[in-house]
Amino acid sequence: MPDDLLITGTDTGVGKTVIAAAAVLALRERGVRAVGFKPAETGVSDSEPADSQVLAESSGIDEPLALPLLRLAEPLTPALAAERAGRTIDPRAVGDRLRALWAAGYTVIVEGAGGALAPLAWDFNTLDLAAEHLLDVLVVARAGLGTLNHVLLTVDAIERRGLNLAGVVLSGAGDPPDLAERTNPDALARLRPRLRVLSLPRVPDAGSLAAARVLAPFLGRWLTARA
Repeated sequence: MPDDLLITGTDTGVGKTVIAAAAVLALRERGVRAVGFKPAETGVSDSEPADSQVLAESSGIDEPLALPLLRLAEPLTPALAAERAGRTIDPRAVGDRLRALWAAGYTVIVEGAGGALAPLAWDFNTLDLAAEHLLDVLVVARAGLGTLNHVLLTVDAIERRGLNLAGVVLSGAGDPPDLAERTNPDALARLRPRLRVLSLPRVPDAGSLAAARVLAPFLGRWLTARA
């Protein structure tokens, strides 16, 4: 299993947080001192756990360095939400935080905001973050209808940047899976034969630590087995 990873998605709401938390849990099961870090968090409300809270719980530690640099209420891409709030996120500060976490001995699972090209700042997106810090990229996508186009576009964007793609996780297939959920993994294999794809089922309380614990063994074995 690769250690430091950037978790991005084909869209918002595809299950990045639960996969990021599951990756942290899988690393910790191997004895790795892992922590989850989401640099910018938007759409924060009092009615449900924040993504950063789930990541902190998966890390099992109270680490101030892993707190988001920016937390905003409006459910918008970080650059726009920050602008509307009179705030900014400095890419240099994100880099400083990552380097501080590494200096403290952590392996870091970074969760992006929204899709792969969603801007953290107007001139700095999630793939810029991966490129600047040499992070392998794991893509999370919906399992169902429409995901083929979203996955292929995202994978193309990652490969054009010369980034190392850890694979694609199709998240949230039903039990039993519907027709699209059942056939999408094979369709992706035909379209991109070298693409590593993992299909994970829908679990109760998706996005919670409990869901991450269910998925962690599957994700950990799959990542560990990658060539």
